[in-house]
Amino acid sequence: MKMRVAIVTHEFPPYIFGGIGVFSLTLAEALSRRGLDVLVVAGSADSHSERLRINSVEVLRVPRGSLPPRHLWFQLRNVNLITRELEGCDIIHGQDCASYPLLAHCKRVGLEIPWVITFHTNPLAELQLTATSIHRGNSLTDIGTYVIGFPMWDLTIRRHIKLADRLVAVSASLRRELCDAYAVDESGMSVVHTCVDFDSLQKVWGQPNKDNRVRLFYAGRLYYRKGIAHLLKVILYLVRDLGVSDFHLQIFGRGPLEGSLKRYVARNGLEKSVTFRGFVSRETLLTSLAESDVVCIPSLYEACPVLMIEAMSMAKPVVAFDLPFARELVGTTGSKLLGNGLHGFASVLWDLIDSKEHRVKMGRLLRSNARRFDSGKIASEYHSIYRELI
Repeated sequence: MKMRVAIVTHEFPPYIFGGIGVFSLTLAEALSRRGLDVLVVAGSADSHSERLRINSVEVLRVPRGSLPPRHLWFQLRNVNLITRELEGCDIIHGQDCASYPLLAHCKRVGLEIPWVITFHTNPLAELQLTATSIHRGNSLTDIGTYVIGFPMWDLTIRRHIKLADRLVAVSASLRRELCDAYAVDESGMSVVHTCVDFDSLQKVWGQPNKDNRVRLFYAGRLYYRKGIAHLLKVILYLVRDLGVSDFHLQIFGRGPLEGSLKRYVARNGLEKSVTFRGFVSRETLLTSLAESDVVCIPSLYEACPVLMIEAMSMAKPVVAFDLPFARELVGTTGSKLLGNGLHGFASVLWDLIDSKEHRVKMGRLLRSNARRFDSGKIASEYHSIYRELI
């Protein structure tokens, strides 16, 4: 019989189409290609439940409500329905905060099915960064989630550690953070990175560059942790202090900083160098990524960002600050692309803008490195974990 695996996530395309949602879909499809029977239990903005198939993956969408914390309402509103669905599975694979208190409920009612929990972030790091930047572009939702909501998030992590049958972190840097913060031996937590469908990304094509300016790309929520304000300071430094003008930055996404960022661009005369694109479809986003020459990841904290791996898979040079997550993903071959501070970031970006040969060389090196994040490989690693538990 096929192994039946349930992936539990409150975030799944097309609802809250973020990193965990992209990861859940990509992993589910890769596991299905390996011959596993995959059920995704996911949150939905609708008021009713819906069962459908996305390619070969069975998806059960259940209502989660529109107010935060959505991951909690997703579980509490549907606990009995979800539990009944999980009864027919061999493995339950929960994504981060979308799994508690559901995990505890399943254990309490005697549902003896192994749970794998994948951690995608460190709530303590999120708390510290948000608390020190409350007036720098965080919404009330951010403050509610990462500051006021920290005790619940912290409890969730502790209960996962106590109750789950296997713990997984999406990067080695995240594992170190969580093990240090929660006194867990690193041998008790595996590392399995976020994944992308490497071969599919090779088939994404964009339009040729017509104005000969180097095309820079940023995508993400426009709030403090993503470093978008830092990136615009870098752009101003390149234009005003260094006289660099042969580039154009496209910014995809929305968030609490959007208004102030647009005013910053207008105030400093950067309209010819920066365009805000807002929200676009995933297809448009990937096409724009394929059309870009350099991808900017100015985040101040990440664990294993999908966008960075997608850019690397498309042979795009990625510029980031010299932080643990970035060092881990680009490896030694890409260390030249990591900058210390704003001027370091600007220096790396200037070198790439100045030389097509350098852009192509670094992009090819990163694409070679990105193969280790292919969904087929990551699905194989998770399949091995599942087999160990049953």
